Amino acid sequence: MAEAPPLESTDGDLDRQGGRRLSRARRPDPEVIWREGFSDDPLGGIHRRKDLRGSRGKIRVEKLPDVAGDPLSTVVVSVSRRTVEVEVLEGERLGEIIACSYSPRLVLGRESLVAVGDRAQIHPLPGSGWLLTSLEPRRTRLSRPGPDARNHLDIVVAANLDVLVIVVSVDRPRFHPRFVDRFLVAAQLGGVAPAIFLNKCDLDTPEPDLDTYRRLGVPVLKGSAVNPEGLDELRQFLSGRWSAFAGISGVGKSSLIQALVPGADAEIGEVRGKDGRGRHTTTRAKVYRISEATRIVDTPGIRELAMHRVSAQEIQLYFTDFNEFFGHCRFNDCLHSREPGCAVIQAMEEGQIHPDRYASYLRILESLQ
Repeated sequence: MAEAPPLESTDGDLDRQGGRRLSRARRPDPEVIWREGFSDDPLGGIHRRKDLRGSRGKIRVEKLPDVAGDPLSTVVVSVSRRTVEVEVLEGERLGEIIACSYSPRLVLGRESLVAVGDRAQIHPLPGSGWLLTSLEPRRTRLSRPGPDARNHLDIVVAANLDVLVIVVSVDRPRFHPRFVDRFLVAAQLGGVAPAIFLNKCDLDTPEPDLDTYRRLGVPVLKGSAVNPEGLDELRQFLSGRWSAFAGISGVGKSSLIQALVPGADAEIGEVRGKDGRGRHTTTRAKVYRISEATRIVDTPGIRELAMHRVSAQEIQLYFTDFNEFFGHCRFNDCLHSREPGCAVIQAMEEGQIHPDRYASYLRILESLQ
């Protein structure tokens, strides 16, 4: 049998020079070979590229496992570091939850690779197991900044949502308009319709004034997780939608889910006695099923939202109560912070814009400058 020809080197050098074998450290490194796509041809889809670690790194071969059978259309319901759980949307396995690994073909862009709510296709692997092979474009998203600020990677907490329910509480933790305003901006950035649910209305504490948000057209509901009979309005509002519950830790998101979904395993934590703030109990997004067409996504307590893609000049467009005053400022490039002759500042001083909304705008503007 003829001996297989040696793999070509990237530099055009030989592994031997002058009859003497080069040391491993001095040998030119061949290009990395890996396989993309699914093909019956053993050589189908073979490509070459240079190893990202440089020309002196070790040889590394990455192959995509062969698949067997037809793909299934699914939706991602849970994400961990190396695997996902998906719910099958078609066929005999409709509604079944399957654990899958990722395909090396998936390309990381400016957003995290897989998120709860993503529509995906999975393929069976020979023997056993499943492989997530492709994702559909995201219709909407709720995201937060990722750890790599240089590349502006966004961590998508949930995708393809219909409604973002911003959960706030009467007390413990006390109501903060600035958190609501930031979530409203995040919802607009992600293309998600917002709503507000005021929780813990059973407490003997005056309710905060939410009329400002009603005037903006944001649906406002209220109730208490400890009184499930009072949640009928919320159930009706969520019916037929994919919704996410978001808010700071301690407002009762997980308690609401347990009241709405009997048997849900959402973890519940107590607020800290010292400052009345919540402890993080939800560590990753998870989907709960209420009915065939209704799902709730429980998101981790989000302290920061992805707004770094918005410029200081653009953020004002996401405060819709400012709209009628645009074009009336003395300066065309007015940022409505301290400029003389600003129509927005004048409207705030005259009571046409709520001071809390304007204060939230200034905080976000400052974070973008």
